[in-house]
This record gives sequence, structure tokens and C-alpha cells, in this order.
Amino acid sequence: MTDLNAQYDNQPIYTSAFYADPESPLQNRSTLLSTLKAFTKNESATTPFALQIMATNAELTIAPLGLLNLDELKTYTAKQRHTYGLNAPETTELPLVVQYEPHTENAKVSRQLVTTCEALFRDFNPAFEKIWQQVNADLAKNQQLLEHMVADLITDSQKIAPKFSTHLKALTVEKRKETLGFDLPDNQLAQFSRYLADNQEVKAIIASGAGFASHEIVGKQLFAQAMNDQILRNTFFWDLDNTFHEIFYYYLRKYGTNKVKLSKRLNHIKPRLLTKMRQTAWQQANNLTKQTKTPPQALEKLFTTVFVPVAEQLTAEIAKFNH
Repeated sequence: MTDLNAQYDNQPIYTSAFYADPESPLQNRSTLLSTLKAFTKNESATTPFALQIMATNAELTIAPLGLLNLDELKTYTAKQRHTYGLNAPETTELPLVVQYEPHTENAKVSRQLVTTCEALFRDFNPAFEKIWQQVNADLAKNQQLLEHMVADLITDSQKIAPKFSTHLKALTVEKRKETLGFDLPDNQLAQFSRYLADNQEVKAIIASGAGFASHEIVGKQLFAQAMNDQILRNTFFWDLDNTFHEIFYYYLRKYGTNKVKLSKRLNHIKPRLLTKMRQTAWQQANNLTKQTKTPPQALEKLFTTVFVPVAEQLTAEIAKFNH
């Protein structure tokens, strides 16, 4: 391991990535299994690699110790040699790390040594289980971040809905029609106020996703230039998936928590909504790459075009169950 720095400098790094679907441990485990299995079949234990798992509001990275921070490997090696001596097996095998990096304010990055690169190639199944156990634990922590964020949005919507209702109730029926463009009787005020509150929360989610894409992915370059960079392109589509799940879980938790059939229905249509969202996003992104300029509001418009229909579809499905 003393020559590891030169080894990393002189070898290309094998990379791979996938998006971890919230609350789909079997699917995530299967994807991780097939990805690592393919790696061990096509590469060797000395190949530098980084497997990235994108999740809502976080990313996980599986990599040899030292690839992400070489000083950590030097510290680890020194401690192992001090404890076990120069000839101990622990000092000759390269540890494998699972790094969890939440994308939330004041969040701390955690790294856990789970097995070794040599063990992964020598005896795949036991080594994989150690990796998966840590990944699954980190994804569970990440799900809690999503749940807390959604809970805050729901609480906010419940606070502002009565304000919408009070404002609309103060208007005459004629004035409501003039303001809204349609009749809104008193017995529909509460439902419509919830709809307005939901729309406001969805707009906040969309603005957050679009803002991240605009400032952190595209920046001052053209959108087409950003999409020519594989890392930026992958991050952009992670941002889209992340925004989708924030909207989906907002409606699922707010309206489906105490309604089993509705919850099942929303989860049933989720894959179709996700596929449709990705298709629309791909078309919109492709159109934007053809433009010679990237206007300041271009990404907010793209996100609005992609995600407002998702919210409307979820609203329609929920309305069916309430009638």
C-alpha cells in the first residue's frame, strides 16, 4: 500500500453509478449486486474504482480507502502497522469504504470500512453482504431525511391552507368567480384551499430543484456544455429524480398515510409517473441543448413543465378516492 499514490495517479479509475429508489431495498440490492459482480468479473482487485449511489438528498460512494482521501489510507496503514506489525495480513489488503454524504445543511460525511478489495474478489458473497448492510443502513438514514423534509412541507401547507380559505371566504361568490375564473361555492372552499397550499409546496420543491440545476450544475456555461460533461449530466438527471420523489412523497404522506388503498394506488402508478417524467425531461433537456443561449429562467421553466403535470396527476388520483 506504500505505492498506492503512484498507483492511483497512473491508472484510470473505474466508475459506475445508479439511482437508489426510496423504499425499494430489493431493487437497490439487486442493482448493487449486479454492478459489483460485473466489476469483479471484468477488473482486478488492484483496479481503482468508485461506485456512486445517488439517493434523495444524498450520495453514497463505494471505493477503496485512499481514493477519496489519500491521507486516510496513510493514517490507516500507520495504525495497522503499529498495532499488528509489518507482516500482519491487515496491512496488506486494501480496505473498502462506504461513504455517505448527505446534501443537507450542517450534515456530516461518514465513512465506514466494511471489507477489503481483495476479499470482494476472493470471496464475493460474504464481502458483498458487508457492503450491502452498510449501504442499506445509510439509505435508511437518508430516507429519514426525506421524511423529515416532507413532514415540514406538510406542516407548512396545513398552516397556509386556512389563510387561503379565510381570504376566499371574505370574497363574494361573484368576486371569487372574477378572481378565479370559475364558480367556487362555500362548501368547496376547504378543498380548494388545500389544493392551493399543495401547489405552493410543489412550487417550492420545483424552485429548489431548478435552483440547484442552475447554480450547481450549469452555472455560467451553456446548458448544452453542461450536458456534454458526463458527471454534470448524471447529476442533472439525479436532480430530476430527486425532485420527483420529493413531490411524490409529499402527496403520499399527506394523503395516503391513513388510507391504505390510496397509498397502494399511488405506489402502483409511481413507476409510470417516473417513466413519463424522465421522458418529458429528456425531451425538454434536448430542446434546451439546441438553444444558443441559456436564459436565467430556462431551468425553472423546464422543471415547471416537467413536474407540474406530475403534481396534477397525483392530485387527480387522490380526488378519485375522495369521491
